[in-house]
Amino acid sequence: MRNPDKTKKEFEKALFELLGKKNYHDITVNEICALTNKTKMTFYHYFKDKSDLLAAASINLINEEYNEAYRKILRKETDQEEIEYQSILATYDWVAKHYKQIQNLIHKGDTFPMEIFKNALATNYGKYMTETIKSVGYDVPSDYLSIFFFEGLYGSCLHYAERLKNHRDKKKVKEDIKKLCRFWAKLIMSATKEN
Repeated sequence: MRNPDKTKKEFEKALFELLGKKNYHDITVNEICALTNKTKMTFYHYFKDKSDLLAAASINLINEEYNEAYRKILRKETDQEEIEYQSILATYDWVAKHYKQIQNLIHKGDTFPMEIFKNALATNYGKYMTETIKSVGYDVPSDYLSIFFFEGLYGSCLHYAERLKNHRDKKKVKEDIKKLCRFWAKLIMSATKEN
């Protein structure tokens, strides 16, 4: 009996595996199918096209990996500021881990694939931010706050990943980002305590 969730996940993993090696526009549905040992008919049963697969894969990969990291933090920590610090740091680490895939989403000025991915990341971050705001009883529209923080966070995550890739002193780059995450966590916690 066919397991739809398992089949979809196989396609999603195949796309991200290929994105680690080549540009999004150079990846074909045939390659994705070959990697999963599935037919094109099966692919099109679940996805309209490659962009549809990218949207699903982005959301699911981000949710799966980030939520696992967040659960690990919650199992270890009870201090809200430390949870905030490690959560922000986990976001930087996640982007750095997938930097090659992110780079391979952009090709010759076509930003559409990157926008699909970025929207998935923003959705996941917005969900986390809304939960954080509600947990401390902060009375502000969480969508505005999520967008405000995400846009800055996203750009600085990419900057961090680029520096980590190219800088000779990777230890210093990691220490710098830890300082920044600590600063953000303190800032967020002080803002919520004032409420």
